[in-house]
Amino acid sequence: MKRDKALMADILKTLSSFGTTYGDIEKIQSSLSTQNTPPELILHHLRLLHDRGLAAVDIHQFWRVTDQGYDVLDGSNNLDNTPASESSKTRGFDN
Repeated sequence: MKRDKALMADILKTLSSFGTTYGDIEKIQSSLSTQNTPPELILHHLRLLHDRGLAAVDIHQFWRVTDQGYDVLDGSNNLDNTPASESSKTRGFDN
């Protein structure tokens, strides 16, 4: 499956629009600007955002934007300058 940076940016913006609440796949899917995006495609791109440290997930599969994710959103949504973090190898679920 190919990576879609526009979808990644849309997901990140969508997550940030939830404020202090987390979003599950259904909530994210219904809020994306691109309609009818399959859940498995959303999940794949959420995992890519997680690899970069831009999104985090809890044990109930609710997603949120991380501090680094907000930095990307504040800096013109440029996902090109956010390589996968070395700490992503040890990053797991939010507690």
